[in-house]
Amino acid sequence: MAAWLAHLASEYAAATASTYAAGLRRFRRYLDGAGVPLSQAAPADVRAFRDAARREEGISPRSVSTWLSAVRRFYAWLVEQGLPIANPASDVAGPRGASARRQHKRSELTRAEVLRLFEACQGDTGVRDRAVFALMAYCALRQIEIARADLESLDVRDGRQILWVHGKGRADAGAFVVLPAPAEVHLGEWLKLRGDRAGPLFTSQSRRNPGERLGTRSLRRMWLVRKRGAGISGSAKTLHSLRHSAITQAIRAGGEPMAVQAMARHQSFDTTLGYYHELARTDHPAEDLIRYGGAGEAGQVVLPGF
Repeated sequence: MAAWLAHLASEYAAATASTYAAGLRRFRRYLDGAGVPLSQAAPADVRAFRDAARREEGISPRSVSTWLSAVRRFYAWLVEQGLPIANPASDVAGPRGASARRQHKRSELTRAEVLRLFEACQGDTGVRDRAVFALMAYCALRQIEIARADLESLDVRDGRQILWVHGKGRADAGAFVVLPAPAEVHLGEWLKLRGDRAGPLFTSQSRRNPGERLGTRSLRRMWLVRKRGAGISGSAKTLHSLRHSAITQAIRAGGEPMAVQAMARHQSFDTTLGYYHELARTDHPAEDLIRYGGAGEAGQVVLPGF
């Protein structure tokens, strides 16, 4: 538990770290009462915890949703540490009435911003950084999936290059993404520099720890440097925005929901549909279909007295 608290302190703001720590303590107390070890919790235990917390007087759905986020992040961290377990909370939905999952908090990047990000990848690590961003922007990889990827994860299927993905909440690689031509080009440039030695696909190029696997913290530092170089602003635009951008671009280009789900590796189809619904609200809003035939309907809003 001490290592988890140290991780929270290093990765999150103090208020967020405190909230997640409190959420996990609640979950642990619930498991202790049920006689279930923390390492043996199952999805049914997480759902029971959610429902029990929701029945407590004075506890809001948003609070319960936050506690579930803490549980998910804790087990995702355990998997990242190499423990051979699956995340029991990864598929557990939040309580009804919680608004935390209604809209994505991270903004997608525009096409111009993605291109500027690639252009900003200069210097000794530019080729590697561009390959990382390409896998996220074209294949919707998560940070943890980039960090876990090995050279041996690359494969060929039906003439297409693929990457087996060790995904969120998974103990091993059980799904793959297909690399489109731009991603193949950027990754190929990195592989020429990396060489064909076995091990992590993306490694450190610093003098202090050359050849070591890049972790999620290093990836986020990489993002902040390149984000500034590309002139991308806004706190809602994070490294995860590249994955968000890949999914939204595929949808806007006409991607079928099931194909997009396979690319994004969403366990729940409802998660994929959520992207479609969010985009439809602004790309094709029902409000634009309303016509009354009066003045001002040619596209310009006319307000009386202005």
